[in-house]
Amino acid sequence: MGSRDERPAPHGLTPAVTSDALSQFATNLREAALRAAPLGAQRLEQSQSFHQALFRGELETVKERLREAAGGEPLLVRFLLRDGALQAFPWEALCEPQTQLGFLGNSPKLLPVRGVLSKEPWQPREVRGAVRVLAVAPMHEGALARLRGALSESIDAGEIEWLEPLTGSRTRKSSLLERLRSEPIPHVIHFIGHGGVRKGLPSLRLADDEDEESWVEAELLAQQLQAGTRGYLRLVVLEACEGAAPGEQASAAELLTRDGADAVVAHLWPVKADVAELCSKTFYRTLTGRTLQHGDVAFSLNEARRTVLTSFQGSAEAFSPVLYLRARNSILFDFKGRKVVVPPRAPAPVTPDSCREVPAALRQLLSSRFSLVLGDRWMDEGPLLESFRQQLQTKLVARAPLSSPDGALSTLAQHYALHIGEQSLDSEFKKVFRGAAPESPLVEALARRLPPGVHITLMRRPVLENALARHHARQSLYLVQPPLPGSGEDSPLVLRYEAGAESWEPVEAPLESIDPERDYVVLRLYSGYLPSNDYRKPLLTEDDFLLGIHLGSLLPPVLADPVLRALNRHPALLLGMSLHTWHHRMMLYRLFGKRPLPIGSLVTLGPGEPEQSVWVSGKGLPGRVGIQAIESTPTELSVWLDEQAREEAP
Repeated sequence: MGSRDERPAPHGLTPAVTSDALSQFATNLREAALRAAPLGAQRLEQSQSFHQALFRGELETVKERLREAAGGEPLLVRFLLRDGALQAFPWEALCEPQTQLGFLGNSPKLLPVRGVLSKEPWQPREVRGAVRVLAVAPMHEGALARLRGALSESIDAGEIEWLEPLTGSRTRKSSLLERLRSEPIPHVIHFIGHGGVRKGLPSLRLADDEDEESWVEAELLAQQLQAGTRGYLRLVVLEACEGAAPGEQASAAELLTRDGADAVVAHLWPVKADVAELCSKTFYRTLTGRTLQHGDVAFSLNEARRTVLTSFQGSAEAFSPVLYLRARNSILFDFKGRKVVVPPRAPAPVTPDSCREVPAALRQLLSSRFSLVLGDRWMDEGPLLESFRQQLQTKLVARAPLSSPDGALSTLAQHYALHIGEQSLDSEFKKVFRGAAPESPLVEALARRLPPGVHITLMRRPVLENALARHHARQSLYLVQPPLPGSGEDSPLVLRYEAGAESWEPVEAPLESIDPERDYVVLRLYSGYLPSNDYRKPLLTEDDFLLGIHLGSLLPPVLADPVLRALNRHPALLLGMSLHTWHHRMMLYRLFGKRPLPIGSLVTLGPGEPEQSVWVSGKGLPGRVGIQAIESTPTELSVWLDEQAREEAP
């Protein structure tokens, strides 16, 4: 229906546009987005045919009349979707025929939104100063820091007021709901974390409560937003994988739009950190700044998609963010009476001079030889694991609804392997994890500081190995990946990066000796993608962890003896590890046996994580002897590592 009550006759899509064709296109586009790849010629042709099938006949006539009446202003196109498959389809990726980049999602003429029917009233919120943004990040402080950096220009200009974020234990359900009842009330809530459909209900994951996962149903959160924000809240941004995925009734985004906020930006698929950062920067700058279309959420999101397409070679990730809108108007904020006041200069970023002093325990460990144990509960891999979990859960619910556990990922993967098959499990893993491993500022700082010795990585992408090769290219580096049970291999895979070399090369002949006191030895115990981007089946299921990695028996003596000797001689620095995760506990026992971890070992935890007392008491650790635990953000830990390196430099 047009703005003058034009009602074009309904029409079906062409016979070629079947539900299977739409579903396959959505699947292919998601896979392209996970690889950060463009649509490709075949998908582009499909996209153009879908566009032509939709905009034809009387509908096309009304569209052109409305564009003419708009006098050059962009026209809002509302998709009122009820079917779950249609909600999951990327309508924003439809491309105008005879164009290569004329997608709805980046069009300067049409603004696609997903309409939501609601009885709640709506009008633009008058904002006389800065737009207040409240960030909520239960587990991803690295992503929170990136968001703060992306908004820094707008914050410094007085266009955005950055409210104190909610992180760690402050994002437990009771604490979050209490904050939403308190001043200052945000205009925008930006959630960074995990979303999913649990027992048919769209939910968001909050900070774990003791050793239990904690989730809040989107409908309950919407009710609290309606009760607590008293009409001030206008927008929710769900930077969560599959926040737009429909449940039995609706998606989290639709529920929050219907009852909680006027608009919700959510994602169909996961996107890389640098894409999310650029998208946020462009979106908020356009929405809250002094552009001609400021306050217009649909225009701002189209601008953000256009920037992503331009900056990332047409990556399909641009079509992951979608907009749900309650009203027929996408203007969220009225800035007519606005007076922007530039705030006092924000505190300087964390530097060696402004950071709190390096903890004595960490200083002592860094001053000696030590082994790094880098777990997979990590800001660079955690979001990928959660996306992987969501893919498995969705397919398992469809194929075996009575066997879709809500517990650990290893349990979910085990059920998936039993009911659907290990080959399919392998394929789903590749869809999420393939692609170049990104650089991590903290891992770079660790690699610069790491001494020769034995270092463990449980990450399934070669982030640590690549960083070591960049910073220690003049020394010999060895990568050892033990064979997996049932693989038919009886010896470990060994790669070597020789001093002065340009790449990792396989070691074909058996090693005669290895010296961890002189060389770097990296054990890739969970397998996955190698530095050469070659793939090896990773440990994922309960059976994998139960039957896998026994260093003493699977490594030949020439490797096992010096490796185990080094591990038991030098203290360990543990990051991204959790004693609430059973395969992490098992791995520590496989590495250290029943002996306590070496004296001086240390674990670093994120602020507010509830595990400190468990590590210190030794419950769940080999030998039942505790180790020291410190809390730090990734940025702070990076500064400490660099500061210690400078102090020790000659």
